[in-house]
Amino acid sequence: MTLLSSEWRSLKGGLSTVSRELAIQLAKRPDIKVSVYLPECSEDDKKVASSYNVQLLEAEKLTAFDQIDWLTVAPTNHVMDYVIGHGVLLGKYAQIYKRQRQCKWIQVVHTAPEELGKYKTYADAIRKGGEKHQAEVTLCEMADQVVTVGPKLKEAFSRYLRFCKKDQTVVNLTPSIFSEFSHVQQSTEERETFDVLMLGRGDSEDFQLKGYDIVGKAIARLRLPFRLIFVGAHSGKEDEVAKQFLDLGIKRNQLTVRCFNENREQLAKLFCEVDMATMPSRTEGFGLVALEALSASLPILVSGNSGLGEALKKKVPYGSQWVVDSEDPEDWANAIRTVQKKDRELRLEEITILAKKYAEKFSWDRQCELLVERMHDITPGKFYCVIYMTSCTFLMLILFNLFVSVIYCN
Repeated sequence: MTLLSSEWRSLKGGLSTVSRELAIQLAKRPDIKVSVYLPECSEDDKKVASSYNVQLLEAEKLTAFDQIDWLTVAPTNHVMDYVIGHGVLLGKYAQIYKRQRQCKWIQVVHTAPEELGKYKTYADAIRKGGEKHQAEVTLCEMADQVVTVGPKLKEAFSRYLRFCKKDQTVVNLTPSIFSEFSHVQQSTEERETFDVLMLGRGDSEDFQLKGYDIVGKAIARLRLPFRLIFVGAHSGKEDEVAKQFLDLGIKRNQLTVRCFNENREQLAKLFCEVDMATMPSRTEGFGLVALEALSASLPILVSGNSGLGEALKKKVPYGSQWVVDSEDPEDWANAIRTVQKKDRELRLEEITILAKKYAEKFSWDRQCELLVERMHDITPGKFYCVIYMTSCTFLMLILFNLFVSVIYCN
């Protein structure tokens, strides 16, 4: 199985996070050999991946091509039984490999471009969102299997694929707790201020889409001791991002803006520094940032119009109390205040229980098992042929040894 990715570490967002975790989880199975094909990686990346039984394959550099387009050429002398593409960015290469290598193609979907376009602020956002939506749907039509990240996208793409009769076979992969953050130990000591985290890209086009203004206005209403820590500004753009928040009415002594530190260990430290994390997106395919915070047993508040919010509300006991079904800053201010009023030990205990219940409901092992079952369905006889051939070889060895023993005894 070969997964396509733009990177091994999560420096560019949730797409690579899902690809990496899926590779790690699938590699736990003895019957699957997992490789990740990507434009570039470090020796440290290869060592880390190897510790999970995952092989990283670097693409050959192509002159005058963008780095991601180095994936246009499939890896030389590499066996591909299955290729996993992800979104439009990587799915377009999977369609090439399917034709060249006669392999099966699994397409993973993690966004709904048409819905995102409604909230983007750049020129022709709705039209461009519609075009990307059509490309995403067409790739899903061509793929042998479609996998959506979370229940919200499962519902959406099942509708989009009704006409081609693929709606019944769409697999919902709801990401489970991330083990890299589950070891984080939260301090039970109460602090004088209550620091609220928002983590994401500081692009102006995302300010409304991601709901940064909603929590910014909420913190402005709450005043001190509530403070907002926004992490995600591009280096050198911190003042510009800060001004966008200050224009919402938040006070300077309530606001901290930082560029994003790409180190995952630093992210774990950040989860210990703050008191809660928020994800107020007006729409969100899933919401990995909030799930990472939950994995670190950090209290969260997430948008109801997100895949994670939907999963918490419908599938996890007491999950709805961590979901805000509103775009009104006043409602978010009240929800933040409700969490802050609880004793710190109590709210940490509650969120730890939520993380445990979530992990029980959405197990990596069970969901990967479901995906493997679908792989059996789209390649009838392949797995059984391997087992049959292995069994025949084993039987021949037994017969040969028996024959040798008989000759020796005689």
